[in-house]
Amino acid sequence: MKAVTTKMIVSLIGILLAAPFFIVAVIIGARAVALSQGAQDDLLLVALALGGAVASIANGMGQRAAREKHAASQHGGVTDSTRTRGASMIHLGY
Repeated sequence: MKAVTTKMIVSLIGILLAAPFFIVAVIIGARAVALSQGAQDDLLLVALALGGAVASIANGMGQRAAREKHAASQHGGVTDSTRTRGASMIHLGY
């Protein structure tokens, strides 16, 4: 069984604090969409949201893979000159 660490507790508290704001934002957004007259771009907005989610997931996977490769190369005695480049992704500045 995995031990509960301080990092996990802090993450859970952050999620619990952010969840009500997220729920209110979803409700207000749904109401705004219901009241809008020209809701022709809904499909485009959904596609953009899904594309952003996929890009974020790919970014996280690339960072994890690069971190694992870096850790493996540290133990394998690979020098800096022979190390390959990691995954590349546009970062939003945070």
